[in-house]
Amino acid sequence: MVNYKKIGLKIGIEIHQRLATKTKLFCNCSTKISDEKKPVFEFSRKLRPTASETGKIDKAAMQEFLKEKEFTYYSYPNCCSVETDSKFPNELNKEALLISLQLAKMLKIRVPDSLQIMRKVVIDGSNTTGYQRTSLVGKGDEDSYIETSFGKVHIQDLNLEEESATKIKEKENMIYYRLDRLGIPLIELSCHPDIWHPEQAKEFASKIGLLLRSLKVQRGIGTIRQDVNISIKGGSRIEIKGFQELKKLDKLIENEVKRQLDLILVKDKLKNKPLNLTEKEVTDLFKSSKCKILKGKEKILCLKIEGLSGLFKNPCGEITLGKEIANYAKVFGIGGIIHSDEDLKKYNFDLKEINRLKKEINAKEKDLFLLISGENCGNAMKLIKKRILYLSKGVPEETRFAENLLTRYARELPGAARMYPETDLPKIDLSKYLNKIKLPETLEEKSAKFLKLGLSKDLAEQISKSKELGLFEEFLKYKVEPKIIADLILNKKRALERKGIKIENKNLEYVLENLENGKITKKAMEEILINRNIKGFEKISGVELKKIIDEYAKKYGKNAMGEIMKKYGKRVDSEEVSRLL
Repeated sequence: MVNYKKIGLKIGIEIHQRLATKTKLFCNCSTKISDEKKPVFEFSRKLRPTASETGKIDKAAMQEFLKEKEFTYYSYPNCCSVETDSKFPNELNKEALLISLQLAKMLKIRVPDSLQIMRKVVIDGSNTTGYQRTSLVGKGDEDSYIETSFGKVHIQDLNLEEESATKIKEKENMIYYRLDRLGIPLIELSCHPDIWHPEQAKEFASKIGLLLRSLKVQRGIGTIRQDVNISIKGGSRIEIKGFQELKKLDKLIENEVKRQLDLILVKDKLKNKPLNLTEKEVTDLFKSSKCKILKGKEKILCLKIEGLSGLFKNPCGEITLGKEIANYAKVFGIGGIIHSDEDLKKYNFDLKEINRLKKEINAKEKDLFLLISGENCGNAMKLIKKRILYLSKGVPEETRFAENLLTRYARELPGAARMYPETDLPKIDLSKYLNKIKLPETLEEKSAKFLKLGLSKDLAEQISKSKELGLFEEFLKYKVEPKIIADLILNKKRALERKGIKIENKNLEYVLENLENGKITKKAMEEILINRNIKGFEKISGVELKKIIDEYAKKYGKNAMGEIMKKYGKRVDSEEVSRLL
């Protein structure tokens, strides 16, 4: 069991939440993502890093540039010239600004006098411009925090920015993106590294998630995600990008902690051991090789690491150090590496090839060597050499992608040299907006209100947290018991949809209208949703019901109730039948 206090675990979280505004942040295009598979048109471009207002180029942006990637963009009906970077942006979406200011007020975040839109350099292709527009809405102070069972977690910053494009696929040096998501308003909320336990991180993210649902936000998979910053004593700050599975956030953190602890152990093993690396091109040795990975490659490089055979077998979290190093090659579009600490037979090498290689690089029995091939293997080898040399120092600072509760290398950590002012848009005076801010009901307040309307505690909490909350509140206009409306939305509708029966809002309204007018009973609701018609399920009452009761009372006596319900159960009110009997 890891003692997280003892290892000095520090965690900071950035939560990104899409807003449910009608239009995007800097244009009038709809925020609804298209169902269209075929784009209206497509275009390709390459992106280059630009200097920030400090005059420097961000090292993470430069590393992306060295990958020599090209990007193809697919445009859809909810895209315009702003997304394709062929038109100046519109002024910032005021609806999105008001929502972000609501959150600032809820969390007691200090708001500046004016809002300056900035450009944040991003050249991984996720934005056609080569930068993301972002703006600081406010900064937290001592009073801006979320209380957790492990202690307070203070809020650091609140930003309003544009969502990135959707990555579809990657083929060799080309990456393909959809533009329909690009530009949707996005809130970025970050906390100080007050979190010291994986469970606390999950609790904090969960509480923020519930708070965000009180606002006008999008719901569903992909609409909210977390970037997690993690460090331990003797380690370094690691930024993990784009994690979405909140329920498994603690497991992701546990795995990253294990990875850093293992890297610290590797550093200790390498203490006082020199890291002598020798690189050599060995393309000619494998021209007629049967190894599919190397066969036909225009360039093959070999790296020899003196006296460290077995190094890549060391654990690195849930994988080996060899696999960890291989992930650094993958950022350059290379499938991986081949190294002498693994079983080389699985690559279909000829024994003579390996012997020729060892002779060529003058490898001794205790030497470790690796092979890398491909068009961009030169840049990949530079990164791998840099990473291997850092093994003696421990854990390097870097950005990593979340992948199946593990992480893999993405790029170097970005610095301050990635921001510069947006010159196409004016500053915004926030003073005229602050007096317009009205605090929304929190989900806890809504849940308490629904309890008073007669819902059970469980049902009140379920409907408050459900993405159907807005629909439930709209349907309260019907003179029908609120608990019946909640059950209709949460249980009956979902049960039918699980069976493959699509239920639209107009079907629900049809049922509630007939229930309100006394034309049907509660028990008939599900059948009417299926049949889309009340014919055959009209409620029996008044003279007609009395006639049936008289008939069944004479014929069945004490068993009349059961017999009536057996035949007319979905068309009569059981309480009314019982009273009349």
